[in-house]
Amino acid sequence: MLKHALLFAALALASPASADLRISYADGDRPLFSVAVPDFWSIETGGARAISPPGEEAALPVPQIVTLRPTVEPDVWMGFFSPPGISTLEGGLDYLSEIEKFMAAEPEITSISKGQVAGMAARIIKGTGRRDGSDIAYTIAVVDLPGARVAIAAAVAETTAAPALIDEINRVFASMRAGS
Repeated sequence: MLKHALLFAALALASPASADLRISYADGDRPLFSVAVPDFWSIETGGARAISPPGEEAALPVPQIVTLRPTVEPDVWMGFFSPPGISTLEGGLDYLSEIEKFMAAEPEITSISKGQVAGMAARIIKGTGRRDGSDIAYTIAVVDLPGARVAIAAAVAETTAAPALIDEINRVFASMRAGS
């Protein structure tokens, strides 16, 4: 049985003018992936649990999730996790079909495509919806990791989010590394 994922942090200098924090998502003592967190973004972790969509009784087990948010802009959210037992990109897409109702009210998928995240094979889902009364756009990537695992990387932004924040989201996606 897999141990709960742990979060480790190590400082990684992105450039002399900026010092991003690199965080690693691990299963026990095995690092699965890492991402660089931009300056002035907050990191939160939540442990494994079972959650139910509003108005439903059936609970879905969810592994530990790492969330990132700009400290001054609540309109943007990113989340990262690796569901145990999901070993293929197609399995990740099936898993996401179970949790899409947690991403947004009235979710509408606008595209699903093959792609890459930081050089790793991925399936990229883009869509729109509403969250907390605001219009949102989201991107979810199912990323193929070594060792028969996948990572789920999601970004949600209100449609009014500053363009500079979208650039930072793209930098976080581009910083993703297997292992680490």
